[in-house]
Amino acid sequence: MVATGPPARSGYHRLPRKGKPMNAEALKKLGKAALRLAQALNWNPQASTPENPVLEPATVKEDTPKVRVPFPVARSEGVGAPTAIKEPRWILTVATGSGPRLLYLTLYRIARHIAKSRHYARGTGEVAFHLPIELVANHLGVDRTTIWRWAKVLKAKGLIAYRTHYGTLDGQTRATGTLWVVRLRPGTARIRREYLEHPWRNLEADRAVGATAWAWVQSKLRPSFEVLVLWALGARRGPQGPAPGGAGAPVDLYRVYDLPTAPKGELPSLITHLADHLAGLLKDPGSRRYYAGILWRVARGEIRPQTLIDAVHRTIADLKEGWARRPGALLNHRLAALA
Repeated sequence: MVATGPPARSGYHRLPRKGKPMNAEALKKLGKAALRLAQALNWNPQASTPENPVLEPATVKEDTPKVRVPFPVARSEGVGAPTAIKEPRWILTVATGSGPRLLYLTLYRIARHIAKSRHYARGTGEVAFHLPIELVANHLGVDRTTIWRWAKVLKAKGLIAYRTHYGTLDGQTRATGTLWVVRLRPGTARIRREYLEHPWRNLEADRAVGATAWAWVQSKLRPSFEVLVLWALGARRGPQGPAPGGAGAPVDLYRVYDLPTAPKGELPSLITHLADHLAGLLKDPGSRRYYAGILWRVARGEIRPQTLIDAVHRTIADLKEGWARRPGALLNHRLAALA
């Protein structure tokens, strides 16, 4: 028994009511096999359209092409971009409150920059780093008690784990800062033994160059997000910035971040020290002038500091695997690929 209903919608074959002859248009819609069967039976359908067509239960809906809509991709730019890394969707169900969410997003962005700089695997679930809580509080414009209160909420949700890290200063045990473990994917953050045993900081060397959290507190200056990332990466600086090449000022790769903002009088000395450092890292002492030229391009803003750091890390890895014999040419190739 066939139930009556409204006229057939677009995308459905129209079939006649029981007892009504089928027209030619409906026969064509059934396909070539139906036409051949009609010809074999010498059956000539009427050309007129039947009245009150209905949908049969076995009517097949025409296939329509499926259109795939790409998911939005979160893009990340250089260190210091305030909105470079978007808020992950999965934290919306676990991170509540504007304060705790603000703290988590700050730590999350730092962890993402560290994972990118150190070339962690894409599926890395958590990142551990060392960062004094005073710097985080100063950056967000709150006191450290507020940060502890927000951190408790995030820890209860499993988004972060934290613990005070200790080192030696003047022969005595002192707190060096806070060890943070931040989840990049759903899960529970935990402090591992190897995180606590890692020598995160040399307090005596940092004090010698004024790279301490107390110096930032006394200066009443708010550290930028770039400063927080550099501290987490191990390139600590004070409110006045590191000395270009003074006594006791350690030279490391992350000091390329000083090039775009360094005073013109100090820039040549800083580039000289960094060029020597690059030549030592790549075991290519004969190409110091070439590396100095690359550093001058960073100072002029032609190359982003993070791009050079990534290219150097990849070049060092390639050299260890024996892929090339000319470090300078390989570094230039990497820079072109990352540009």
